[in-house]
Amino acid sequence: MIDIHTHLLPFVDDGVDDFEQAIEIIKSLFSQGINHIFITPHYYRTRNFLSTVSENEKIFAELKKKVEYLSIDVSLHLGNEIFYDKNTLKNIEKGFVLPLMNKFYLIEFSVNESVYNITEAIYNMVAKGYKPIIAHIERYSNLSKIEDIKLIKKIGAFIQVNAYTILSQGSFLNKRFIKKLLKNNVIDFIATDSHRMHINHFIKAYKYIEKKYSQELADKIFNNQIIFEK
Repeated sequence: MIDIHTHLLPFVDDGVDDFEQAIEIIKSLFSQGINHIFITPHYYRTRNFLSTVSENEKIFAELKKKVEYLSIDVSLHLGNEIFYDKNTLKNIEKGFVLPLMNKFYLIEFSVNESVYNITEAIYNMVAKGYKPIIAHIERYSNLSKIEDIKLIKKIGAFIQVNAYTILSQGSFLNKRFIKKLLKNNVIDFIATDSHRMHINHFIKAYKYIEKKYSQELADKIFNNQIIFEK
């Protein structure tokens, strides 16, 4: 299975504090059946998460060495979670931020961003040939209508939901919204968004969807191979 959204690169954002924490979480994710982990440090100007690609790559290389030394059979990939603003397209073009791979970019917005601005951002990214994945779609208060989700998907967006949200850890409105997303088959990826250790969220969420919906749907959104397609 695949986890496309984690904060397991120490020293760069609000994720893990050190390599030891990162490795413990990687071990936990691997034990839940995850064999591809995308490490996606924030690129978020107003929170001053602005580590450079070269800084991230240096820390990432050390993390990979430690994982290989421990013989954990997991593939690590480096990207970014990018807070979308007026400079995002320029930052992509200048190489200030990384895709997950193959022009898939993980992006987030202000929780109160308008549907219009989100739609415009998706359109502008797709027009440049990029493949935007909207991180934790459940957080955006104005993206509460399935029709709006379907529209941005039609334009070219991909949708990511956090695993703990699937397990109904949130408000009643959040639970109802997640059920709508699942019933309408609009989720492309489930991810952990790991900042700290959360035991078994991923596999529990997989089993929940397998039981309540279908194994086919669970396999599709927990192991979506489209991320590797060019």
